[in-house]
Amino acid sequence: MNQHITIGELSKLMNVSVHQIRYFEEKEILFPAYTDSNQYRMYGINEIYQLAQILLLRKLNIPVGTINKSMNSFSTNDYHQLMKQSLSKISSEINQLMLLQQFFQKILKEHEHSDILEDKYHIKQLDTRHLKKWMELQQDESLTARSLYEKKPQLSHLFETDLHYLYDSEHITLCYESNHSPDIILEKGSYLYKSFFVTDDQDIEREIAQLEHYLTEHHYIIQGQLILLEKSYLSMFNNDKLHYEIQIKIKHDSDGVA
Repeated sequence: MNQHITIGELSKLMNVSVHQIRYFEEKEILFPAYTDSNQYRMYGINEIYQLAQILLLRKLNIPVGTINKSMNSFSTNDYHQLMKQSLSKISSEINQLMLLQQFFQKILKEHEHSDILEDKYHIKQLDTRHLKKWMELQQDESLTARSLYEKKPQLSHLFETDLHYLYDSEHITLCYESNHSPDIILEKGSYLYKSFFVTDDQDIEREIAQLEHYLTEHHYIIQGQLILLEKSYLSMFNNDKLHYEIQIKIKHDSDGVA
């Protein structure tokens, strides 16, 4: 009984394509034990273990072109360092995937609990927020692509975070959340808020005017700046609209409790 196997059987045994085995042969890192009279490539136990090592080296990101050298010249310490480097890379990729998972969970949770279609004001308790200033705009000044580019903050995935527009009598300060040396701290407390869609600046002006009327009508005392929260990452659910939330810290005039 022949103790060797064909290339097709080797392919099935090692769960790798025949094409890839032939490619390894072209690169001179794996050869059959012999070729039989019918020109079939035949592989023995040594070739099986050699292929196993090649596949492992590929998982460690060793280029095919240098596998021959590594198999013939790498020391035990070289392989140890290679394993450590590969493990470090895998750990980094896992961390990135976990962050991506958390981001997707955040998007789904916020969308599922969104009250944007209610067109109503609500009150919620918010924790302290630490903000980093990005840029200041005049009240009548619009955000442009040029200003975004020229004043780009050191923040990766810029539009995957909540952007805060803080209004005062003259300026609008654009901020993003950051616990590293914050410029502005928004105090925890009761915030009146409403979610809404924006297609142009007039939508924002209309919402601000409506909020001011609502505050007066319901006798709320304002305890902080007007805040517009841009959740651009939620806009994928409504392609032609931006998702905003208008907020202001308040207490009620009659009893001091929001």
